[in-house]
Amino acid sequence: MAGGYAYGEHEPTEPCPYCSAICRADYVDIGVGMQQCGPFHCEFCGASEIGAYDEERSLTPQEADCGWYAPNSAPGTSANVIGGRIVSHVQARRAYADAFTGNPLWHDKAHVEGWWNNQRNSTPTKEN
Repeated sequence: MAGGYAYGEHEPTEPCPYCSAICRADYVDIGVGMQQCGPFHCEFCGASEIGAYDEERSLTPQEADCGWYAPNSAPGTSANVIGGRIVSHVQARRAYADAFTGNPLWHDKAHVEGWWNNQRNSTPTKEN
């Protein structure tokens, strides 16, 4: 991940290494500027930046060379994903709150991890 940007600067973009479309990442306000908190990803072809904290997996030579997962492959494990698509931290937080507000299983780590895994692989809904 690239880092962030200061207040008043333009949000950074990156060209997709596979299709050259303009790609964006998720950023969060940390009080002194904006910090990147999600991978750059391509809305056009489905490629996504390989995150420093993603679980290791086999990469193609092209993925290893450019630092991005191939188009339409699964995003990295550090990305917020709902229905196979990378979403913002705001969307992920809302999905978690919708599922676990008042839910006594919010503290059950295995249940929450299973829920997140189901979210990563489920069909997106209209609000996602």
